[in-house]
This record gives sequence, C-alpha cells and structure tokens, in this order.
Amino acid sequence: MRIILLTAERGAGKTTACQRLIALARADGCTPGGIVAPARYDTAGSKVGIDVVDVASGERRSLAMVERDALRATVGQYRFDPAVEAWALHVLLTSLDQPLDIAIIDEIGPLELLQGKGYAPVLERLPHARCRSAVILVRTSLAETLVERLRPLSPVTVRLTLTNRDEVPPTLLQEVQARG
Repeated sequence: MRIILLTAERGAGKTTACQRLIALARADGCTPGGIVAPARYDTAGSKVGIDVVDVASGERRSLAMVERDALRATVGQYRFDPAVEAWALHVLLTSLDQPLDIAIIDEIGPLELLQGKGYAPVLERLPHARCRSAVILVRTSLAETLVERLRPLSPVTVRLTLTNRDEVPPTLLQEVQARG
C-alpha cells in the first residue's frame, strides 16, 4: 500500500485538492473511496460547520456545527454528531478493505494522534488495507507526528501551499499511480 500525506495549514485547501484529485482519478479510470470533509458556510461566508461526504456514493451528512456555547462544544469550537462520526469511520474502514485505487482520509488531527479517538482505528487498519493507496490529510503542525506513526509504511509527503495548489492534485495522482 502506498501512503501519501497531504499537508497544509488550516484553510489552505486540502479538501478542495482532494476533490480535484478524485475527479482526475475517475477521469483516468481509477476507483476512489473514503471520505472528504468540506466546510459548510452560511450566506454571509461564515463557516458554520463541517460536512462529510462518502467519496464512492456521494452521500453527504452534517458532521459538525460551530457551537458558540463552549460547554456544548465537543472538539474545539465544534459540536460533532456522534452518529455521523461513527458512519464516517465505517465508510473509511470499509474503503480500506476494498480493492480501491485510492482511499481519501480527510483528515487525521489531534483527536486521532493525541487522544486515540475519532478516526484512530483507520491508522491501525492501514498496514492490512486492501486498497492500493491512501491519501491522508493532515495539518502541517501534525505532519511529523503522523510520519513517525506511519514510518513502517514509508509515507510520502506532499505539501500544499497557496502557490502550488493547482499543481497538487495531478501530483497526488502521480504519487497514487507510482509503484512503491
């Protein structure tokens, strides 16, 4: 299995790059799966939540809402829906067990790396996955921690910036298609 870590700062466009990768991969005859987690905005352009989309089926669910009441927030400024979290984890684990060309994992963060929660079971499943490759989104500040955790799998890191964001999706597709 080939592991590609897509790193960038918060809000730089990791999810958008993966959505473009998915379109390129499909056009090239590849079969993608996994999840992407695009932000949801109100009509004024303010971020109000995070959705999660099953790459294979297109099914979209509301994963988290911005929560102004800190006592009701479950992670940072968000209140996550536990049922949707469980559904997304199931989609990810199922994707890893399929003979897909690419499994998108959007994203691995502090919850997984520091607390062992959220999508942490996905990290444990990677060494036994049937899919050919996985593209894992991670913030730059956590990338080295994830690299260390996945070192036995020899992950490749692709860094997304505002200046290279148009070149990253084709670069990711090349990495997916490369033989490791």
